[in-house]
Amino acid sequence: MIVGRFAPSPTGPLHMGSLVTALASYLDIKQRGGEWFVRFDDIDPPRQDPDAIEHILTALDAHGLASDRAVDYQSNHSQRYEAALAKLQSQCFHCSCSRRSLAGIRVYPGICRNETEPRPDTALRLRMPDREVGVDDGILGLRTFNLAEAFGDTIIRRRDGLWAYHLATAVDDGNDITHVMRGQDLFETTPIHVYLMELLNLPVPVYSHLPLLRFDDGSKLSKQTHAPAVDNTCAADNLRHVLSLLGQNPPAEPDWSVGQWLGWGTTAWQVEKVPPTLANFTKKP
Repeated sequence: MIVGRFAPSPTGPLHMGSLVTALASYLDIKQRGGEWFVRFDDIDPPRQDPDAIEHILTALDAHGLASDRAVDYQSNHSQRYEAALAKLQSQCFHCSCSRRSLAGIRVYPGICRNETEPRPDTALRLRMPDREVGVDDGILGLRTFNLAEAFGDTIIRRRDGLWAYHLATAVDDGNDITHVMRGQDLFETTPIHVYLMELLNLPVPVYSHLPLLRFDDGSKLSKQTHAPAVDNTCAADNLRHVLSLLGQNPPAEPDWSVGQWLGWGTTAWQVEKVPPTLANFTKKP
């Protein structure tokens, strides 16, 4: 069974950059005859907007992007993550380094590598070996990374006790997903996820990383850059615009419905047509 997901973090409403990812992942899975669902990556409560989940689901519904399964939530998967952590425990160490103490350091230098005993207010890091991991991406092609040099020892449980993105996403994608299509800002996290899946004996999905939709100043659309929410009242126009951004050459059909655009997109979708970069998104005055 082919399975894909759209996995937003509920930090704000759905914006056009997120719609690009949602639509591309939906069309790619539907064309393969697979199952597509929505999973909220809601494991970071301090950053979350309490209204975001409802807003995102409303926007997806307006654009016809219906989840084939019940909407999933990473916050419900703690037992799954605990089981994974138990398997990784011997390869982890406790780290008391603060973000401030590591400011400006790109790769963690192994300061606490010998700290095996648990202590209060410490993160749990996974030792990363000096070895290569390759990612054969459906858009970017084959890229190889040295785990130790590129990433250093990676946090899998935070100092505040919350699950780290890397562990949660690797476990969930390895358990449920055959195809992952997401933004290129997440591409360099993929070798970490692949390595975690390998340690946990989980199957590795097929990955494709989409170019990002950016503002004219080069910043990507996000809550931090004040990306506006999609306008649900013009959902059909939004779908045609996103199909055009993704290089799919949609026809000039001003009166098509949401369903017609999704039907055309499912039939016509070709990931090979996705351009290296997307046209910039210009804020309305």
